[in-house]
Amino acid sequence: MSRRKVRPSDLPTKTVRAPDGKIVRLKVVKADSKTLGEDLLAAFRSNVRGIREGRRRKPQHAPDAAQS
Repeated sequence: MSRRKVRPSDLPTKTVRAPDGKIVRLKVVKADSKTLGEDLLAAFRSNVRGIREGRRRKPQHAPDAAQS
């Protein structure tokens, strides 16, 4: 039986406001889905990609105030 590969773009996205006031986009996974495992993996990959992109945008080394 061949499995259909689920991509993060196949999952619906929900926009919510976090407790700190920031707007956060979340991937929605249905618990009764026939492809639950693949859906969870796709959502996880999407989350990891977003975190990595966010880290790349931040400066790598901030100047140390003690050295000034």
